[in-house]
Amino acid sequence: MDKNEFLTVFDNLILDPLTRDYYGQEEFFNVGYWRSDTQNQQEASFNLMEKLLEAIPDKQGNILDVGCGLGATTSYLLKYYLPGDVVGINISPKQIARSAVNAPNCKIICMDAVQMEFKDDTFNNIICVEAAFYFNTREKFMKEAWRVLKPGGKLILSDLVFNTTKYFGDLVVPQNIVQDIEEYKGLYQQAGFQQIEVLEATEECWNTHSRDFKSWIEKEFQVGEIDEETYKVNVTAIDDFLSSSSLNYLLVSAKKPVK
Repeated sequence: MDKNEFLTVFDNLILDPLTRDYYGQEEFFNVGYWRSDTQNQQEASFNLMEKLLEAIPDKQGNILDVGCGLGATTSYLLKYYLPGDVVGINISPKQIARSAVNAPNCKIICMDAVQMEFKDDTFNNIICVEAAFYFNTREKFMKEAWRVLKPGGKLILSDLVFNTTKYFGDLVVPQNIVQDIEEYKGLYQQAGFQQIEVLEATEECWNTHSRDFKSWIEKEFQVGEIDEETYKVNVTAIDDFLSSSSLNYLLVSAKKPVK
């Protein structure tokens, strides 16, 4: 799949009316972090941001949001950062246009995560929420992230790892397959990162989201908001995801060493 085909498919996925109805007005597009008292997907998405940002206790300087989607993650960063200290990048012009509306006064740029147009040592921190596995490739992104981070800066992200592309088709490249978490951690080490911390959170994130989305789809079908074909396609896909042992959802932080 070439770049234009990828953008068409992914834009249709993230901007689909059904997707947007489920995620609500904040325009997130991630599975979130579900605690025992989490009420809905929007709250879970807030939780995920808080969980990731725990890895940056001081929240000083500037931060880059890589794969910023429709700008909900970028906007959430304004809870801790000034607009002038927040930059969001995304490869999709359509998504960038929405990000600019959702994260006003932040710098929003259409840019490829594996070919960043920033100088070395530009950012204090980088966040990437559920996007790295789409990049061509994840390994190139890690090297770019290391390059544009200032010494002592952190890369924090949520990521999906898998040993097959069965569930994502052409949306992910085969080079992003990893066999296990140790192989995944090795990518950070090869890029030059240290203090690599990986938390496996498949149940709290991916699985609980999938069950909630399935329940929501069933309710929408019962009240006639979606047709039978849409219902069956979505429920079948969710059941396949939930029965798979080849997907793991990870929360990661890694530090660029001080020179």
